[in-house]
This record gives sequence, structure tokens and C-alpha cells, in this order.
Amino acid sequence: MGFTFFQGLSQNFSQLLDNGDDYDTIIESNTKKFRVHSIILKARSPYFKKVHLQNDIKRKDGMIIHDKPNISPTVFEMVIR
Repeated sequence: MGFTFFQGLSQNFSQLLDNGDDYDTIIESNTKKFRVHSIILKARSPYFKKVHLQNDIKRKDGMIIHDKPNISPTVFEMVIR
């Protein structure tokens, strides 16, 4: 039963990436923009948790913006999934 729960939870997180509902962060990787949720980034990544605590974080129209031109969109998509 626990396995089914975690499998469903994992699918729910994937759906957040696919539909982009209620996102608050945009990660720009070369030619692709990823619409993500800062709370998930901070919970899953020490790097993003540290970056989001900084006062000089880039914002535009109420969104947190991360420019990551050195990461290919294909690689970054694998990382966030």
C-alpha cells in the first residue's frame, strides 16, 4: 500500500511540471523556460534552498527568475524530473 502512495505522489509532482499551474519560479536554460515551484525546489535541492535565501535573487512580475544558460534544456529537464 505504501508503494502505491509514493507512486501516486511521484506522478502528482510530475504533473506539476507538465501543466505549470500556480508556479512561482522560472528557470531559463538556453532556449527553454521551465515553470517550477520554489517550495519543491527548496525542499529537494540544497543549492536552490541556498539561492532562494539570498536577498539579491532576481524577480520579474512577481516571479523568481533563474538564468542557467550553461545547462542544456535536455539535461536540466532530466534533473528536475
